[in-house]
Amino acid sequence: MTNQKALGPRLFTLAEAEAQLPYIRERLARFQDYYARYEAVQRDLSVLRLVSCSGGDGKNPDSSILAKKEREQAGVMQRLEAIQEELIDAGCVPKSIQDGLVDFFALKEGRLVFLCWKQGEDCIRAWHSLEGGYSGRMPIATFRDQAPTGEVEEA
Repeated sequence: MTNQKALGPRLFTLAEAEAQLPYIRERLARFQDYYARYEAVQRDLSVLRLVSCSGGDGKNPDSSILAKKEREQAGVMQRLEAIQEELIDAGCVPKSIQDGLVDFFALKEGRLVFLCWKQGEDCIRAWHSLEGGYSGRMPIATFRDQAPTGEVEEA
């Protein structure tokens, strides 16, 4: 079996990208839940580190709470990284997971473009050039969905 990552990005038709949306939605929701937890742990750590710096030794109860929170932070960070990797392995390009913005590589008239989806949209409603970004989004009606993906034409 060939390693897809070694060959380049996965190319999607509009239908293929939209078929991934339930999976992407679930991963984004999990990521956002863990990210909220991560931010809460960060706030707790900020306070605990201030208290810890004010003195005391290893017997101070704040020291053990600090160590526990640091382990929690590391675990949450591992989960965030794993979810991000799952999204990448699915072939999409997470642009802003916190904002729920995900792109999919596609071909339009032989050129690489992005099909652009934002969390809350029921389907993919826009596309843009690779350099266009979110502000360069164009209506999906102007994207001509093609038969199974082929090779990218060389310029």
